[in-house]
Amino acid sequence: MKKLVLCHPYLYTKGGAERVVLKIAQHYDAPIYCSVYSPETTYPEFRELDVRVINPKKPKLSFLPVGIRNSVLSGIDYYLLKLDDFDVINLHGNPSEWARKNNSPALWYCYSPNRCSYDLYDWKMSKRNIFQKALYWPFIQTYKTIENSIVPKIEKILTISEISQSRIKKYLNRESEIIHPCIDAENFYCEDYQPYFFYPSRIVPEKRFEYVIDAFDKFKKANKPNKSWKLKITGFVDKTSKINLDYFETIKQMAEAVGDVEFVLGANDKQLSSLYANCSAVLFSPINEDFGIIPLEAFASFKPCIAVNEGGPKEIITKETGFLVNSPQEMSEKMILLAENPSLTEEMGKNARKRVEKYFNWNYFFEKFENAVNSINKKN
Repeated sequence: MKKLVLCHPYLYTKGGAERVVLKIAQHYDAPIYCSVYSPETTYPEFRELDVRVINPKKPKLSFLPVGIRNSVLSGIDYYLLKLDDFDVINLHGNPSEWARKNNSPALWYCYSPNRCSYDLYDWKMSKRNIFQKALYWPFIQTYKTIENSIVPKIEKILTISEISQSRIKKYLNRESEIIHPCIDAENFYCEDYQPYFFYPSRIVPEKRFEYVIDAFDKFKKANKPNKSWKLKITGFVDKTSKINLDYFETIKQMAEAVGDVEFVLGANDKQLSSLYANCSAVLFSPINEDFGIIPLEAFASFKPCIAVNEGGPKEIITKETGFLVNSPQEMSEKMILLAENPSLTEEMGKNARKRVEKYFNWNYFFEKFENAVNSINKKN
């Protein structure tokens, strides 16, 4: 087995990317070079691995918005990073790909080109005032200039979905190979189908919580189901980001107006598994999601998923395991269908569990990943 070194900028949350990095590091017994590491808030298994923080004594740069500050500091970390004693450097999470400047050969597992700089650029800019636009614009242009100078040098690019593959081709002019991320299905289970819908995700605008709250409002007003149904939302709010804090306040007010919406912030793994295990179905509404670990976790919990008909979910959800919808109204109609037909909910849930076990297991992932690693030759 080749000797890998991993790079992932931020290890402080429990997300799909962090889970992939954890699994690869365990599989290859590989060190991880990161810019920010918070062992208290990410997966506890990282404590058992060799996690190395690049330049732990970073300048504060507190005068910059948190998004720019993090990108600048991590960008410098990887741009200047020089390593030895490895066969392949495996890059995850923007801007770790900049480590290719001084290190080769490189295998980039690209979840997506930086969305703030590319496909979400106009949407993000539309939400900023004139001062913020003037501040962000030069940083983004500088980022893209550096990106365009380094990405052509990367020996091989993997990605997670067709939507991400199309972005890599469109914005970076590179071909890539798709290897879907996976989950540990054995960590999820089904206890019951209680009368609530569930949406777990980071509390950020691009996850579009207002979509599911609107759908739940329409579901309630239809008044067809004969039980008192709820919508439960769990996630993490980055308190250092004013944009995310303001967004949370907005959806909280919206939820209060609708009623029967419950927020469970900072749920641990046990709480999260229990919320999956007892819901009737999982809702998923982000903007053109790169892939979608949440639908897979729903499937592993024997629960169907109702997701927007965009991005990664289109590759995950089939008509036997859930629904793809094009509006909050359509989502509410599918919610009503499941609420009125519990046997359909259970049948779809069983199909979903079979699908995740067959196509989204780590043995399947590493069979493809190892082939990619082995296809790259060490440069002299």
